[in-house]
This record gives sequence, structure tokens and C-alpha cells, in this order.
Amino acid sequence: MRSIRWTITLITILVILTSIISVSVASQIIIRNETDDISVDTMNLINDGTDRLLDNYFQGIQNSVEIIANIAVDDLDSVFLVENSVVRPDEEESYRSPEQIEALDSYLREYCQKLQILFSGVADNTQGIISYFYCISPDVSSNEHGFFYMKKGKTGLIEQPPLDATNLQPNEDLGGTWYDVVVAMGAPGWLGPYICQGQWVCSYMVPIYDAGMLIGVMGVDISCESLSALVEDIRLYKTGYVCLMDANGRVIYHPDMPIGSHIDQLEEKAKSEILQEDNSNERLIRYSVDGEKRQLSFSTLSNGMKLACVVPVDEVNDSWPRLLWDTSIIAIVIIIVFVTLIFFMMGVITWPLKQLTEASQKLAESDYNVDLTYHSKNEIGVLTSAFRKMRDQIRKNIDDLNHQLFYDKLTDLPNMRRFFTLAAQERDTLKEAGKEAVMVYFNIIGMRNYNHQYGFKNGDKLIMDFSQILSRNFGADRVCRLSADQFAAVADGAEVEEICAQVLNECETAMDGKRLPIRVGIYPDSLGRVGTDVACDRAKSAADKKKGELSSSITYYDEKMMKRTEVDHHIIHNLDRALEEGWVKVYYQPIVRSEDEELCDEEALARWIDPELGFLSPAYFIPALEQSKLIYKLDLYIVDQVLKKLNQQKETGAKIISQSINLSRMDFESCDVVEEIRRRVDDAGIERSMISVEITESVIGGDFEFMKGQIARFQELGFPVWMDDFGSGYSSLDVLHQIRFDLIKFDMRFMEKFDEGDGGKVILTHMFNMAMGLGLETLCEGVEEADQVEFLRQAGCAKIQGYYYGKPTPFE
Repeated sequence: MRSIRWTITLITILVILTSIISVSVASQIIIRNETDDISVDTMNLINDGTDRLLDNYFQGIQNSVEIIANIAVDDLDSVFLVENSVVRPDEEESYRSPEQIEALDSYLREYCQKLQILFSGVADNTQGIISYFYCISPDVSSNEHGFFYMKKGKTGLIEQPPLDATNLQPNEDLGGTWYDVVVAMGAPGWLGPYICQGQWVCSYMVPIYDAGMLIGVMGVDISCESLSALVEDIRLYKTGYVCLMDANGRVIYHPDMPIGSHIDQLEEKAKSEILQEDNSNERLIRYSVDGEKRQLSFSTLSNGMKLACVVPVDEVNDSWPRLLWDTSIIAIVIIIVFVTLIFFMMGVITWPLKQLTEASQKLAESDYNVDLTYHSKNEIGVLTSAFRKMRDQIRKNIDDLNHQLFYDKLTDLPNMRRFFTLAAQERDTLKEAGKEAVMVYFNIIGMRNYNHQYGFKNGDKLIMDFSQILSRNFGADRVCRLSADQFAAVADGAEVEEICAQVLNECETAMDGKRLPIRVGIYPDSLGRVGTDVACDRAKSAADKKKGELSSSITYYDEKMMKRTEVDHHIIHNLDRALEEGWVKVYYQPIVRSEDEELCDEEALARWIDPELGFLSPAYFIPALEQSKLIYKLDLYIVDQVLKKLNQQKETGAKIISQSINLSRMDFESCDVVEEIRRRVDDAGIERSMISVEITESVIGGDFEFMKGQIARFQELGFPVWMDDFGSGYSSLDVLHQIRFDLIKFDMRFMEKFDEGDGGKVILTHMFNMAMGLGLETLCEGVEEADQVEFLRQAGCAKIQGYYYGKPTPFE
């Protein structure tokens, strides 16, 4: 390989000689300054290169650990943690039963095993990691502590006893245990250098939280020896070196200083600049150590660590005095001969460099269509060839990355991000062509059971088969996979029914005969041009109208759904204002004893009188608040208003009677509603027996054991619990067998069918007798006629509620 070094040296000598002859006196100052500037640039260049090397290394470790940390957060079962008193909505301690402890420990073992498998794949392929761990918070579990893997000698990462946060020894380098330091930080960060397991390490740690509760700390330890290996072979001039420190100036690597020591050998000014400034920039920083002058360049890594380059000043200035003298004599003799050659040679030499410079500028602007035509066996030719390969590889990597970012890995369909862009363009194209665009949503029903029955491999095959059916009928760029079993498409409204019918027809014969019903929702742009994401949500809402049906269906989003969506949106976004400004009123309906027709209870019912929409039926606002999980605000507001009314009655000397309130399933999932009601009632000074809790069978059915425990809590605290709408479901008798209610409230459907024959009366009579045999009180609602009252009295019903005695009315 022909070297171009002699050409560059020759040009340098000619420039220096010309400068010496032209300005004989000023040349010394110019060369000295130039030498200083070059030394600063050289040291900054090396510093920047090493900075990028270390930053890439640290960033790679951070990204790897944070990916595992994100998975750790996503995999947490928040509902399970709440049910087992790990994540608590309030600040009070909550008792955890032995069964809960055992279930929690079992869950944590399985959870940690999964994370450890993922973590091992990262740790085994990352240079320098000597250990990785997940330390479970002692507040979460006193039995399960996570996992801890560490290198021993030349072996790989070997499982070690998990780290118990309560048994960690304080580290004087950190000012406490590493666990306490990370918890105090409250965010991911680097620690070190400090001594851990007998060796100096730097650690990257991430605290894991769920709903504000610390679950544990996850991290890796990097040996300072590995970090030293990245920089210890870097040399500047003859004896110059690179050193690495933490943000406080404690040494991670220094050829002459031990790890953990402070950079006290620097002059105070130089030390202050390193600790207070981010980098040295173009400044010339020099200081003295034991009579030797040294030059310093430094920068700050993205994680706060400090990187410094140090060179003896004598080595920086070694060449310029002798070079100035020798070249001045030679230049006088040969300057005339070579002055002409300089221009020619510089043009020849700089042409490929100019081409590389222009190419690098285009690459920096993400333009990869650059021509690199220089071919030679010298250094520039090799550099150009390497630059050409780098350009091609970057272009390929970007293409691959874009595909991964915008296409689903399993089906190779556009993912949601890519599809929303394509769909918006397609909708514009259809509109310009005078056609109506529609957004189509597909949901494969029963995918979870299918996976359980046939396995995930067959489940994936079914998903791929269905995606191919959609691609064939809609076009590959017109469909996407939204999530596991949900897809979306955009189509011409005039053709969509025919296409959907064809899709459903093909599904009948595809998928190896293991077909599943498909629920389809369609949103037409004729209802209003909205964002693609909103259109997709509305198509999904249309499909969800057929939830519960086990056959394929196609449902259009219509004006009625849009109106309902607008009302739901209004309710959800104005709930707090409605409660504050009194839009929500409490109406009370009387309940009387059948024996003497005396008032014995009242049921508190919510009524929403909106200044914009007028009177809103509970059938509107209750489902909307349940779906958004805000119903607990309304129900606790009703409790507050009932207690306020009772206190007003006490102050005026009026007779106080028992009040019943209705609770939703979402109340129990959103907060500890038992404790919230207990606290409010006690604070108001009202006897607990004056507040009865009504719970429907559907509320219980979601999680029977959990609700059974909540009902028991209410009763242990002295609150009567009524079963509401008895007889409206199919398993009411089984519920009565397992849960002891204080009162059974019969559904109003019995009264609605009162005149349809004697069958209903016979059933009611026997159910009253059954309830009395169980020692339960009975109440029948929906009573409107005198003959109904008489029948209920004769049949043995204890209490009666209905329009016959009074409609729901406000307290005023």
C-alpha cells in the first residue's frame, strides 16, 4: 500500500518553511500558538471519540436494563397486587392473610423467573457485566427477594442467593446501602465507583414502581476493570493518558491513582473546572504537578461521569523549536523549487478528501445517495472504500429499522402507527375521487380460549391466515393489526359490505376448519371526518355493540351511537363539575313495612340534571361512569349527601330512618370502598346500622370470592348488606347459599308480570317462605297497585317499595 504520509509531511514542511521565511520574527509566536491549538484540537478529538465510545457503551447498558424494567412494570398484575394488599389506594396498612402471602410469593416467583430469563439474555451478551439482579422491596414480600446472578472467576453469570434489602451493609463510598441510595433517587441512575462483592464496580439501577408503590430495584454491576480496559490503552503523544472519574471527581480509572481516590493532585483551578464545567471546549488548560507542567482536556458523559485527557506540556511542544530552526535553513534552499509543486500536489491530494467531506455532509443530512468514485490502494482509497461500505450498511440498517418500526412482526402488516398515516392518505384519495371512505374494525372472538385449546403456535397461524385474507380483499396497505386479535382496514364505502362478506365467507373455509366468529364494526366518513384514530375507535364501538353474541356480525356506527358517545364524553369530563355545582341530586324513595305501612327505610338514588342536556337518565350516566371507572366518585358523593341529610334531620329533631345506597362493581376496583364509607359514616357521627349497602348479583359475579370478603367486611363493621334485584339472574339461589345477606330485595319484574297469571305469585310466595326460613328480611320493589300491596302483605313480604307509596323525591 502506497503511503500518502510523505505527501502530507511535505506540504506541512513547505507551509512551515514559507511561514518562517515570510515572518521570521512572528513565526515563533505563530507556531507556538498553532501548536497549542493543534494540541487542544487533538486532545479534544481523542476526548470526543472516547466520549462517544463510552457513551455508546453506557447507553447500551441503560437501554438494555430499562427495556427489562419496562417489561417488569408491564408484567405486573396491578389488580392482583391490589387484591393482595401490595398496592394500596390509601396510606393505611392493610392486613395480609396467609393465603394472600402464599399467593403473592407464588406470583413473585413466577414473575421474577420470567424477568430473569429475559435479563440473562441481555447480561450474557453485554461486555463488562459481572452481575445482574432484581431486589424485591421488603414492603412487598418478606419471603421472596428476587434474583441475583454474578460472575465467579472465569465462569459465566451464576445464580447467587437473592439480595435481601433488609440485610445489606452500608457502603461508605455511597453513604449508605446501594438500595437506599437508589430508592432515595427515585429514578434510574448510575452509582459508583464503590466496592461490591470484593471488587470495584459501577452500577446502573432502576427502581420499579406500580401505582406509586416501590416493587423493587433492578440493575447491573459493571466492573471498573472492564471500564478501565476501554480507555487504558489510549495514549496521547508519548506518555499522555486518558482517565475516567465520576461526577464528584472520584477515580474510576487513572494510570497512577487507585480507584475511588479523589483528583487531589490537580491544582484547585483545574479541579474546579472539571467538577463544575461540562467540558473544556477550546480552552487551553494547564497545571503543574511536582514541577511538571501538564495539559488537560475533559468532557462530561451523558451519565455525568468525567473523561479527561492529560499530556505533559513538554511533549506537546517537543517538536516546534527544533523543527523551526531546521526547516528555516532548508526552506531557503528548496522553497523556490517546490513552490510550484505545492499547488499541483495540493490539488491532487485534496480532491478525494473534498469528495469525502461532501459525502459526509450529505450523510449527516440523511442523504445516502452520494457518489464515492475515488479508487486507490493508499489510505484515502481505503478510507473511501470503508466510507462506501458504511453508507450502504447505514442505508440497509435504516430500511430494516423502518420496517420493524412500522410493520407487525407476526403478520408483516402495517402496524397501528404506520396504518394511521396510510389510512389518512387513502381517505384523502377516496374523498378526492368523490367516494366515501369507511373505517373497518375486526375482532376475532374467543382468541384466548382458542390459544388454550390449540396452543399459541396454532393461534399465531390463525392470526396470520386471517391477516392474509384481509390483505387479499382490502389490499396490503389498507389493513393493519392493532393488537393481538384486533385488526383495522380502510375501504370504499360502496364496496365495504361486499368485501366484508367475502372476508367472512373465506374465514368459513380457511384456518384449517378451526374458525372463530368475527365481530366487524364500520365507521363511515359521512358521519363526519374525524382523525383516523377516532374513526377506528368508533368502528370498534360499533363492533362492541354485539358483545356477548357468538356469531359473526357487521355493525355500522350511526347517529344514535354518536349521540351516545357525545353524551358519555360530556358525562365523564363534567363529573367533577357536576358534583361541585350540584347538577347531581339525591332523590329518596320511601320503603314501608307491610305490616303497619310505617316508613322504615329510604333508598338514595342519583339524578343528573344537566344545564346543557337537561335530565339525564341513570341508564346514561351510570354505565358511562362505570366504563370509565369513575363511578366511585358518584357513589361516595351520594354517601356524603345522605350523611349530610341525616345530620340536618338530627339538628332539627326530625325522626331519622335507615338509608340504603347502591354500589357498583367498579367501586370495589377503584378504591377501598368499605373503608371509605366506614370513615365517612364515623366522621359524620352516624350509627353504621343506619346505612344499608345494596349490591346486585351481577356485582358479585365478577370475582365471587373477593366480593364475598368485601360483603363480610361491611357486615363485620355493622353495615347491613342487601341483595338487590334478586331473581333477575340465574344463580341467585347459589349466591344466597354462600353469602349471608341481611335482606333480599326482589326485582321489580315480578310486579310488572303480576297480572299475567298465578305462576309468578306462587313463585314469590315460596321465595318469601324460603327467605324467612333462612332468617332473611324481604323487600319487593316496583309496587304500584293496592292489590299488589295486599298480596305481598298476605304472602309474608316484610317491606314494600314503589310508586304506590311514593316516587323518588329530593330531600328539599
